[in-house]
Amino acid sequence: INRWEAKDGMAKKFELAVAEKTKKFNNTQETAILTFRIVTGPDSGKYMRVVGPKSGDFFNEGVSNSQEYAYWVKNVMPYVKNQSGNKRTARIGALSYNWDNSEAPKKYIKFTTIRLNPGEGKDWLNRMRNDAKLKISKGFSGIRGVFWLVSGGQSEMHVVEPYDSHGVRKGVFSDPDFDYNDSYNEMFGWEAYRKDARLYNEALEMYSRTTERYHFNEKLSTSLN
Repeated sequence: INRWEAKDGMAKKFELAVAEKTKKFNNTQETAILTFRIVTGPDSGKYMRVVGPKSGDFFNEGVSNSQEYAYWVKNVMPYVKNQSGNKRTARIGALSYNWDNSEAPKKYIKFTTIRLNPGEGKDWLNRMRNDAKLKISKGFSGIRGVFWLVSGGQSEMHVVEPYDSHGVRKGVFSDPDFDYNDSYNEMFGWEAYRKDARLYNEALEMYSRTTERYHFNEKLSTSLN
């Protein structure tokens, strides 16, 4: 993933250049790239470009000498004000649910970045793992991918929740009368929900949680239709 900021007054030119580059070089499943516009949070107005899923070998090969990279430098960079640098992440399957790489992108994404206190990460991971296990067992319809940062910055976790419509819940349980707290305690032990929720919150670094909303930009993304 990488964040890009267009120069003042050049957003349209940046988008046209990115769209042309994507159409020229990222037109297969193997080369696909998705682009999202960040609409809330401190980076509002910037663009998130996402490549994946890939193996480690793909990134280790590098692209600095490729024709694609040269095209980007010549045709897109003149409209770029700033970029954050590449970050590589890996999805943690046990903390995720209903994630399917073969599905088309959703219209929106809730993207939460968090950092964990040293030595307390296991409590956050445990709560997220239990939450995923419960939701999967009870037929929850929402989607979540949890990713850890492999390289490109300080240690952090990304919680990614795609959805198609504002103003509606990002998933429902198959049983409309389902009680989450009671079911959590039944599955993981007496008072487990309250204890795990407390440890979950204590594991977070103070003021480290950032939540953003993204809007999928189809014109700047690979189309496989």
